[in-house]
Amino acid sequence: MTSNVKQSKASLPGWLKAFFLIVLIVAMAAVIWTQLPRSGISTDLSVVGGDKPVLVLTRDVNFLNGAGVLDLLREMEPEYREAIPFRIAHQGQPAGQAFARKYQTQDGDLALIDSDGKLIGRMVQPQNSAEIAQLLPRPTTL
Repeated sequence: MTSNVKQSKASLPGWLKAFFLIVLIVAMAAVIWTQLPRSGISTDLSVVGGDKPVLVLTRDVNFLNGAGVLDLLREMEPEYREAIPFRIAHQGQPAGQAFARKYQTQDGDLALIDSDGKLIGRMVQPQNSAEIAQLLPRPTTL
């Protein structure tokens, strides 16, 4: 007893498959875009001990404190850009780890380093830009 019952295969139209593929690619691109670093602040620590004081944020992506401080620095950086470089000592990089060991900092800490490489100011996980401004010289007097 064999029956010739056709099993209907529900197939999506080609244009619908293409649409879903495009939506998937756009969604993946959006996720990747959100994971890119947002900081315009450099991780180049070679300027530490240079001709100007440098404000360095110690940042470890495994903790949250530094992310809040980084957001505050992003807001303040345009005002201080010409006078004092802002840098990030990223704990995922050997130079950042060496900086944190030398100046005994951890995620979210700020260190103000003079032109001789000496620590002249430090702040442990500041909560607002007013606290950070206390550590920095006024931009108009620099």
